[in-house]
Amino acid sequence: MTNFTRSALPLLALLLSAGCASVPKSAPSVAGDGFSAVRDQAHYQVRVRPGEAAWPASPVFRLPEALVLDGAHDDRITASQAELVANHAARSVCATLAPWVRWVTADDGGRIALELSRIGASSSAMATTSALLDAVVPGPFRLPAGLGGLGIATRVEDAAGTPVLEMQWARGANPLLHRARASSIGDAWELAPSNARDVRDALRLSEMARQPNDIQAANIAACEERFGRVSLVGRAASMVLPLPPEAIDPSDDVPPPTPPSPTP
Repeated sequence: MTNFTRSALPLLALLLSAGCASVPKSAPSVAGDGFSAVRDQAHYQVRVRPGEAAWPASPVFRLPEALVLDGAHDDRITASQAELVANHAARSVCATLAPWVRWVTADDGGRIALELSRIGASSSAMATTSALLDAVVPGPFRLPAGLGGLGIATRVEDAAGTPVLEMQWARGANPLLHRARASSIGDAWELAPSNARDVRDALRLSEMARQPNDIQAANIAACEERFGRVSLVGRAASMVLPLPPEAIDPSDDVPPPTPPSPTP
């Protein structure tokens, strides 16, 4: 065993013993009986409640909507940063569900509304330190401190407004899975696609027929037009630098999101 390997082992032990950030502490915006736990871990919780409506035979949906609830974040995160996370959460759902739906911009079709109930701040200083250590420690490395998180409530409705699915979701960052970013919203932004994948899985879309290729392509184009596209160059640079979401996400160039209408 080399001296370098021996010196790295205590750091790895610290990382593994500390584990993940706990889920953000907040009351879900969707409450009531009938929810069942899909995941129930200290750092990752998913609860779902099937609605009265089935997945529509013709799955036409308005583009996803996202709203940051009052009190969802503390003063370490600005309102514009919170909207950046909300936009990324809606974009992630848009892209992840694109193979199975037909997205429309008109006010008809089904509705998928996301409410961000908690945006847990991550430490920019810790992210920068982790990036420096990552350059010398073999394999991906991140200090298990200053981790952030994200909490989202999602409601899927058919064209008549009848719920198809409700989901309560919360996850804390994992130092082995989520790359450090020099921003207080770094972890929340990184976690948003995980929520989208869990929405897809809760709807069991892998069992449904996919849309034709031309509709899938049109769906992705609609998602990018509405929510913007994350810079591919920025993503590549993020492999070696702790670039913040603000540097690679063009959400400032897209229209402001339409707040979800009140649910009955």
